[in-house]
Amino acid sequence: MKVGFIGAGRMGSALVRSFLDAGALKARDVVASDKDESKLRALAGLGMVVTSDNRKIAKKAGTIFLTVKPGEVSKVLDEIKNLVDGKLVISIAAGIPIKLIEGKLGSRVRVVRVMPNMPCAVGEGATAYCLGKNASKRDEEVVKKLFGSVGIAVELDEGYIDAATGLSGSGPAYFYLIIKALADAGVEEGLPRDVAEKLAAQTAKGAGAMVLKSGKTPDELIDMVRSPGGTTAEGLKAMEERKVAEAMIEVVRAATKKARELAR
Repeated sequence: MKVGFIGAGRMGSALVRSFLDAGALKARDVVASDKDESKLRALAGLGMVVTSDNRKIAKKAGTIFLTVKPGEVSKVLDEIKNLVDGKLVISIAAGIPIKLIEGKLGSRVRVVRVMPNMPCAVGEGATAYCLGKNASKRDEEVVKKLFGSVGIAVELDEGYIDAATGLSGSGPAYFYLIIKALADAGVEEGLPRDVAEKLAAQTAKGAGAMVLKSGKTPDELIDMVRSPGGTTAEGLKAMEERKVAEAMIEVVRAATKKARELAR
């Protein structure tokens, strides 16, 4: 059965490419639509069938990804609503609740709401998902297989998906800003730009891996690096004085609030 992607923007294209690279999908089994011809040409070059007609995707595919912007979801659902009865629809649209999708597409559609993030493109994604009322265990396995092939995938109650959007969905941008700031500081202290960025990025990657693989809490890991009167203690003191932790908490709160507003 074909897997269809309605929307070939940044996230849609990134998911298609990452699933292909991971071997979770084959190009001959994928169909995609978008209104931008240049985006379709790029995907066609990978060996898949493309079209500007969303209805063709709904007809051909048994599993359909909604990878359009939140503001375009309602229009797309109206286009395909008579063509997806009993099919699996996977939505990555931030803030769009399952009940809206089920309400538009009918009582038999199987819906899974997913919030991935851009590092899926390099096999390091963090994805949260929740199941609609008709979604089966097999549907969940499909989602876990696809998104697990490009990172980690965790199930949440839908009430927590907006928080996941604010944390992991938008989170890569927060870390990019931190990496840039660390690199800028390194450059100010005399490091070459390329070296500073590599050191900052690898440090962020390594710190995340330690949290995931060591079995230790962030507080325990901080204590492993910090020595009384040492360089790390001095750096952490500067962070505390400037309320960096409080600022990051507010960042996630603001993004979560915006995700909730998108559904209104």
